[in-house]
Amino acid sequence: MAARSGEFDLIARHFAPIAQRDPAALSLKDDAAVFTPPTGCEVVVTTDALVSDVHFRNLDAPELIAKKVLRVNLSDLAAMGATPLGVVLTAGYGPDVSEDWIERFAKGFGEDCAAYSVALMGGDTVGTPGPTFFSLTAFGYIATGRALRRDQARPGDLLAVTGTLGDAAIGLSVLAGDCNDLDDAARDHLKDRYWLPRPRIDIAKSCISLGKRFAAMDISDGLAGDCRKICAASNVGMTIDRMKIPLSNAAAQAVEHDEHRWQNVLAGGDDYELLIAGAPDYVAALGDQVTVIGTVTDKVGQVELIGPDGKMAELAPGGFDHFR
Repeated sequence: MAARSGEFDLIARHFAPIAQRDPAALSLKDDAAVFTPPTGCEVVVTTDALVSDVHFRNLDAPELIAKKVLRVNLSDLAAMGATPLGVVLTAGYGPDVSEDWIERFAKGFGEDCAAYSVALMGGDTVGTPGPTFFSLTAFGYIATGRALRRDQARPGDLLAVTGTLGDAAIGLSVLAGDCNDLDDAARDHLKDRYWLPRPRIDIAKSCISLGKRFAAMDISDGLAGDCRKICAASNVGMTIDRMKIPLSNAAAQAVEHDEHRWQNVLAGGDDYELLIAGAPDYVAALGDQVTVIGTVTDKVGQVELIGPDGKMAELAPGGFDHFR
């Protein structure tokens, strides 16, 4: 493998061109970026680290990895109702990463920065003897005092989700060589959902535009575990009806072939859909952008699951834990 260029050459060649969309980046020639949020707005900040073969597959296309690195952070901004503004990217490249790989990563990253109107404002590039990793910090803005919060759920609220659940976790199984009983279209759909999360920025903005009380978060570690985070923040419980959980045709095909795939739907990570709680009329105002899957209760910390037989049981946490 040919030697990679040095840090500054890599930045100048592959990442500085992406930074030209916003003068705040100062063309990546200074030690930091300088930006001002729109008048009357607060800054929303989030960060995530993604490690090779923990959060993404090392053998996946670098363009897809780049887009996932960006989108998982944009999903966190969406969960707060924020409009994306810019990102700072730290990249640690393992010894097996070629400059061609980095060029392809930068290409995919730049495409998504353009697609989501996000500026690359800076970061750091290093070599590492360990696995390749990325840490991205994303900045967004929202009208002062309007951010969606996890602590706003109340007993009697409806619980709703965007999109469909379980696709990404089942897609990872497909990539691992499982689910061979699915047709090609289903397999392709599920793999795509694992590779490319869809940050629900527009739906979060719909919540903000209503000016009503909503609790929200993105489902990154699985519905079973993530719903408890709203419960803990809001001091509430939840009841979820399994039959109301929205499935794609591909995921429905998977659970029909193997009932155990419901574990992927309930506890699988990487969906990056939004979990939203709000008063019934508030949720109704969101229309078909969301699917109601349950209710918020006063049984603090208790999450119950209504099965297809109508019986109710405690839903085990089972969410993805990055330290396991």
